[in-house]
Amino acid sequence: MSWTSLTAAQQDALLRRPFDHFARYRLAAEIISATVGPDAHVLDLGGGPGSLQAFMPDATVTSTDMFLPGKWHEQAPRLVLADGAAMPFADDAFDVVVSMDTLEHVRPESRDAFLEETARVAGRWAFVLCPFGTPGVVDADTALREYVVNRFAPDMPTIRILDEHLGYGHPDLDGSRARLEPFGPVAVMPSGRIDRWFAGMITFFHLLAIGDDEPVEVTQRFVNRAFYEADLAEPAYRHALLLRTGDDDATPEDIIGPLVQRATEHPHGEADLGLLRVVLQEALVASTAEARRDRAEALARLEQVRTTALEAVQADRDAEIAALREQLDRVKGDAKAQREAHESAVARADAAEAELDAVRRSRSFRVARTAAGAVSRIVPGKQR
Repeated sequence: MSWTSLTAAQQDALLRRPFDHFARYRLAAEIISATVGPDAHVLDLGGGPGSLQAFMPDATVTSTDMFLPGKWHEQAPRLVLADGAAMPFADDAFDVVVSMDTLEHVRPESRDAFLEETARVAGRWAFVLCPFGTPGVVDADTALREYVVNRFAPDMPTIRILDEHLGYGHPDLDGSRARLEPFGPVAVMPSGRIDRWFAGMITFFHLLAIGDDEPVEVTQRFVNRAFYEADLAEPAYRHALLLRTGDDDATPEDIIGPLVQRATEHPHGEADLGLLRVVLQEALVASTAEARRDRAEALARLEQVRTTALEAVQADRDAEIAALREQLDRVKGDAKAQREAHESAVARADAAEAELDAVRRSRSFRVARTAAGAVSRIVPGKQR
């Protein structure tokens, strides 16, 4: 099923998707329809939740990813946990293998194996699309990251994605093409003219920050309708490698030629972007300044909260110390009273013992005199 075969409702739902997402998947659907047909058996390598299926309802789409969130299985029942550099599929297992915005997230040392595996399981065609290290791409990713960091929280997923782009380094276009050429003829095509792509991304995130879905969806629908077909032009943010692995008569150039020609003949040319650039530049400056002001205010509020909290902690600590000191004074007072009572008791005991000794000595003297008198009476002449 081609794009024109979709119902108006299906088209409208897809047009409301973010333009960067829409452009990738509609292009892949066009390539698949032109090479194999709408009912192709497709592997969406790194496709996660299976977005391609919505653009090709009649195709049999298997998706792979390195991790499997539970909710993805509801969207993509044929989702397989697989490493793209060592896939569990037989040779030529699929009519077409597509990989979109995945290669740049593969570690550099595994990229050759990833491309070779892509070609191995592709029975007829392979389509690899991603931002390669072509002129302007690193600058665009760096500028976009700076904008998103200033506009949103630093843990936003987009920032982690761009960090992988910049951290791993963008794949080399010529080197990737050379890695695929032993498997068949390869052609290169541009996707997402970089000035339009960057302007669109800034617009998307600027509207996203407002927090209302409707302006985002309406704007994306306009951009997707107006510019998608004109977007296959240089200088491009992405490039695609189209590889023929089977015995089809068509060459990769036969497939991409009409799409690129359509872009060159599209009415939305360079002049149409002038006003958009001015508006976006003003929006970028204003929103960035606003974001910095908001962040400064947030930091000031945070500092005030921190100061208040420290003061409260200090007050609590002072009160606790005062209470402990008061308790210690009471303990000391009790100890002193107990010591004085003990000393008084000891003194009374000593006095009683002295008195007892005196009594004992007095009784002993009287007993001795009585005994001496008795002896003198019994023994005559005995002197006392």
